[in-house]
Amino acid sequence: MAPAMISIYKLPPFFVLFTSFIIFPSATAWADGGDGSGAYLFKLLAGADPVVKLVMLLLVGMSVMCWAIITFKYKEMKRSSLESARFAELFDRSENLEDLVVKSSLPQNPLQNVFRKGIADVLRHQKEKKGGPTVTLDRLRQQVDRAAEDEIALVEKYIPFLATTGSSAPYIGLFGTVWGILAAFWQIGKAGTSSLAVVGPFIAEALIATAMGLAAAIPAVMFYNYFVTRIRGLSRDIDNFSDDLLDRIEVEYY
Repeated sequence: MAPAMISIYKLPPFFVLFTSFIIFPSATAWADGGDGSGAYLFKLLAGADPVVKLVMLLLVGMSVMCWAIITFKYKEMKRSSLESARFAELFDRSENLEDLVVKSSLPQNPLQNVFRKGIADVLRHQKEKKGGPTVTLDRLRQQVDRAAEDEIALVEKYIPFLATTGSSAPYIGLFGTVWGILAAFWQIGKAGTSSLAVVGPFIAEALIATAMGLAAAIPAVMFYNYFVTRIRGLSRDIDNFSDDLLDRIEVEYY
């Protein structure tokens, strides 16, 4: 297994450009309401229908959760990538697995965790029986496969929430939009006029709900696809390492 098999995860530059040059200036201009007051958007939201407010609050919460997951998983995957690459290099250069157990002092990473769980029974049985290991290769393979699956599941943790947000947030925002438009029609009937001054704020708050749904969904979908691609690569590396580990255990202990 090549030492450089696991790449360092980097965020695509267009995410930074998109955030810096599109989202922030547009949001600032919108909040200012074109007159520099900065209060137009907040007044509009404060006067929104309670159901629309609830929808917006839910979307904000989902967006915050998504960005927290994105930040956490990006850092976690980058650290796991670096430490796993270093451990893979030690594994390739070690003369025997027992020396690797003694010398390895790297922080925990997926490959090292699989290695420790795979070699643990072999060394324990060898010490107890004062000879070759009594654990069968089939059982050992099951243990290594289970350890690899556990590491992959740990890497995948929280990622499904991005998919849930990406698929549901637009519809939640659409629900707020539909409700806001219904409120606008109710105001038309109540006021007896279709003046834009009457229905405009209700239509605006309805459209804000749709915009917030898209704002929550788009980054969630993009980063979900990004992480899924990286997780597939990491899963393949863990599976390859598991096969290499079993081959070396069979050569050195059986």
